Amino acid sequence: MNTLTRRLLVVTILLGGFLSTLTETILNNALPTIMQVFKVSQSMAQWLSTGYIMIVGIILPVSGYFFNRFPLRPLFLSTLGVFLAGTTLSAFAPNFFCLLIGRMIQAISVGISMPLTQNVMTLIYPPEKRGAAMGMAAVVIILGPAIGPTLSGWIVDHYSWRVLFASLLPVTLIIIVLGLFALHNINKRRKSQLDGLSLFLSTLGFGLLLYGFSNIGSIGGIDLTTIISILAGIIGVALFVWHQLKLQMPMLEMRVFASPSFTKTTILAGLINIAMLGTELIIPLYLQSVRGISALVSGIMLLPGAILMGMLTPIAGRLFDQHGIKNLAIVGFGILSAATLPMLQFNATTNIVWIVVLYALRMGAISLVMMPVTTSGINALPPRLIVDGNTVVATFRQIASSLGTAALVTISAIVSQGQTMRTGLTQGYQVAFGVTLAISLIGWGIAFTLKNRTVAELE
Repeated sequence: MNTLTRRLLVVTILLGGFLSTLTETILNNALPTIMQVFKVSQSMAQWLSTGYIMIVGIILPVSGYFFNRFPLRPLFLSTLGVFLAGTTLSAFAPNFFCLLIGRMIQAISVGISMPLTQNVMTLIYPPEKRGAAMGMAAVVIILGPAIGPTLSGWIVDHYSWRVLFASLLPVTLIIIVLGLFALHNINKRRKSQLDGLSLFLSTLGFGLLLYGFSNIGSIGGIDLTTIISILAGIIGVALFVWHQLKLQMPMLEMRVFASPSFTKTTILAGLINIAMLGTELIIPLYLQSVRGISALVSGIMLLPGAILMGMLTPIAGRLFDQHGIKNLAIVGFGILSAATLPMLQFNATTNIVWIVVLYALRMGAISLVMMPVTTSGINALPPRLIVDGNTVVATFRQIASSLGTAALVTISAIVSQGQTMRTGLTQGYQVAFGVTLAISLIGWGIAFTLKNRTVAELE
């Protein structure tokens, strides 16, 4: 594959990945408007996010099967076709039910395309260049969710909420046309089994687990339904893993965890996702509830962090290629911890510029770690397990982020009870920031145990 052909392929794949991740948070600031238009409650409207997360989590474990069984070009185009159908239905939805169905269809596409982007980047670049390649992939994976709330706030303030979806339609069509000409079937197809029991256990386990975690975030607490969902989900996931280990051709190869380096970096990937997405949720809540800042302005305040992250992520990839992961992870988690510590003192009078600076520092630190640790873990796997490794990491990150955000919302809600509104909310968010600091420090400790450079640790 010549340089121009590879660049066109990479650009097309990254554009598709950005489009998918953008939809994850694009409704964040539009939910109140949608509630008013369709006359639905907040708990019902929340399903546009909760249901979306559930479907993505259900599809993610199956995505490796699709990548192994089908050529890249038709798989990518079909995935975008599904996305186009869901976006069209959402844009022209006559009622809330149709809008919800459209979001679920979008989520099916996203569940396949998220690991697909990483799979392509790791397949077309050798291990010594994967850091820079995954850095490029990380830009779209990170910037999509980061830009979503700001974009949605601006659109909802000036136009109809339907523009959120309608504006994606021409972009999707352009990427489909690019894919027709730029994509090549670079993935090596291999036998992979999609037996009914694996699919059932995966759907049941991951679906109930994500529903339980998402429900905690929605209601700001734990009820009997949530407890039953999480326990049943844990049992379902445990049975799914047990069943995969028995199969000669599993739907998802769980033996990747036999690699110590892959296991450590996957744990770090989950921790960094919680540290990033948890704070992305808590900071706007703090700004709007305690400081009285509008949704649009709070979204704009997060932009410097997103921009810094987008700038540093490719640089972090090149640093990883040149120097390895250990020192990069130690520095990244160290800065992340140091920038989180002052957040424990955020109150109703904290300087706004200081908030923006600290948030940007955190995002910059996260960019030093996020994709390099994943790349280091993937490099510890033999070529035949790379697709499974990417799928496992993507699934683990999704579950970790749902668990983390749910835990932070619940903790802040519990702490704030029994106090005046502003004081209670301030203390609740301070404790939530304390939890993210603890997560950062745990990651910092694990970083010292990493191998600087990894090679395949399994046969």
